[in-house]
Amino acid sequence: MSAQRDTERRPLGDRLRELRTDPPDDGFSLSLHKKLAEAGEPVEPSWWKRTLGPIFSQPRIAWPALGAATGLAVVAVLSFMRAPAPPPAPMPIAAVEFPATKVAMVRVNLSAEVAVASAQIRISLPQGLSFWADGQELAQGSFEWSQPLSAGANEIPVAVRGHKPGRYRMTVSAVIDGRPIEEEVLLEVVDG
Repeated sequence: MSAQRDTERRPLGDRLRELRTDPPDDGFSLSLHKKLAEAGEPVEPSWWKRTLGPIFSQPRIAWPALGAATGLAVVAVLSFMRAPAPPPAPMPIAAVEFPATKVAMVRVNLSAEVAVASAQIRISLPQGLSFWADGQELAQGSFEWSQPLSAGANEIPVAVRGHKPGRYRMTVSAVIDGRPIEEEVLLEVVDG
């Protein structure tokens, strides 16, 4: 009984060391050593594997990195695929077509965001068009006057007649609070 007591008093680590026995290797370590010696030195990994290997060996880093790279590639491809929009061609405010034998009533619409006490307005016609009033052609090629403008649309009727077929540009200009504004209205005179 005293031998059993002495065994129990020894430290646990010593007792566990006594129980350890090496498993038989049946020549495994020797065969592994021979195979490694025959294979030679390992090939140095490429720069790609040296750089990105640590990143892609950890899934918690690899998946977000792969997603970010894919997103950037898609944005780059789509930005190169989209053709640039052609610049917009300057367009006149409106196009009015009328026969050369008739007088046309052209309605010019001046739009104001707020009411204006006094706006200086000028309408000019090119050669080949003339103003009409009271059934007669007027000699002036342009008219200028001042008038208040209400907030919103302000319609100004202008009677015009063309002398020969063609395309003409009527110029409408206004000075509102010292700020000049100029637009063109395309008028097309046709046979008839």
